[in-house]
Amino acid sequence: MARAAPLSYATAASLALHALGLLAVAAMLKQVPGHAYSLPIVARLAAPEPVVLEAAKPAPKERAARQKAMPVPPLPPADTATVAQFRQQFIGSAARFLDYPPDALNAEVEGAVVVSVSFAAGRGAAAISVTRSSGHHLLDAQALDMFRRAAASMPLPGALRAQDFEFEVPVVYALKR
Repeated sequence: MARAAPLSYATAASLALHALGLLAVAAMLKQVPGHAYSLPIVARLAAPEPVVLEAAKPAPKERAARQKAMPVPPLPPADTATVAQFRQQFIGSAARFLDYPPDALNAEVEGAVVVSVSFAAGRGAAAISVTRSSGHHLLDAQALDMFRRAAASMPLPGALRAQDFEFEVPVVYALKR
């Protein structure tokens, strides 16, 4: 019989915090007069293999001419292992802000959002956008808010500060039936 791998402390802490959050939401719903909500909820970050996308785009012709006059050495590509490790830490940080929007919960809205998180050398903040919408504004907006808050609370490692890199993270909002 195969033995399951032990949970890491970060995974166990994340699961415990999520359970507490869901219990708090359930307790609040029970206190609302005339509200009988019985569906358990699940909101989770889905973590597929990390994808490092090319950040460099061709410059317009006039800009390319100016760049030829002043050669700038190209940045070395971001180390994929460092990006993958940072991505996992970033997802863990974002999980603290994961929430099922109450209006979406009441409307029994479900969906999966894919969020793109992009970092550029010398830029102070991450560019965060929806790559694939869930089809529901409430879920898309909550996913964007979650990652913006995580980006504001998590410093970029020194090894990645002078790098351009990007990754995507899917977020799944589902009601258990």
